[in-house]
Amino acid sequence: MRMAIKTFLALVLLASSFYAVPMLEPFQKEISSGDEIYLGEIGPGQTISMSFDGRPKAGGMYGIGGAYDIANVSELPAGWAAMPSDWDGIPLQVKITAAKDAPEGEYRAVVNILDVQYEGLQNVSFFVKLNVTHDVLDASLDSSRKDTLSGQPASFYITISNKASTGDVFTVSSSNVPKWAFKKYVYVPAKSSKTVQYEVMSAEEARYSPRILIVSESSSMINKTLDASVNAEPSLTADYKATNNGMIFFPAMSGILYSLAGLISNLF
Repeated sequence: MRMAIKTFLALVLLASSFYAVPMLEPFQKEISSGDEIYLGEIGPGQTISMSFDGRPKAGGMYGIGGAYDIANVSELPAGWAAMPSDWDGIPLQVKITAAKDAPEGEYRAVVNILDVQYEGLQNVSFFVKLNVTHDVLDASLDSSRKDTLSGQPASFYITISNKASTGDVFTVSSSNVPKWAFKKYVYVPAKSSKTVQYEVMSAEEARYSPRILIVSESSSMINKTLDASVNAEPSLTADYKATNNGMIFFPAMSGILYSLAGLISNLF
């Protein structure tokens, strides 16, 4: 009987010592102490999340599993930040954020999954490796030139490609467009693209050259600039409104016609 108990306890300890914690995100993998996990490429200021199933069904004090209490991150690179998991979180999730001005290169940190209340689970600590690159954003226009009517917006379709291993929010704005300050915020998941419509309009110029800016909310170091041109053709309604702003001297018949045009424009 005593030998049977010793054998049982030895098996329990063996199962506990070799238990691997399942990582659920950003991809699925069994994690053991001492492992090194490559998480991919991110840009400066971007945040990557990792989540774990902290409720093993084996090992522990009685060989039937238990619950890890918390996961955290240690040994961060200078200027980086991390957020630990919630206590008893389901799942346990940690976040690692690169410095907003992080130079390109390879970085490491340590993730710890801890049994603080001691249920006989072995703490798991492992290394994560990330590459920081400034080349995580691509953007393109459906056409760099648009023709429209005066007083009407020109619509561009912008494809934003996020090459990072984590999702990000990008701000779309424009410059070189008088009295126009419209912004659009676009979330693009990791390793994917999204096409959005963006409009510009100028009431002052028939021809103008908007510069469309796409900037990551994580860091201004992640950005793209797209140059475009717009040709706004006069519209009949715009001409009518222009004549109503002041009398233009023409021969008698022309003056009557333009006065009538000004009256008609008030209906629009």
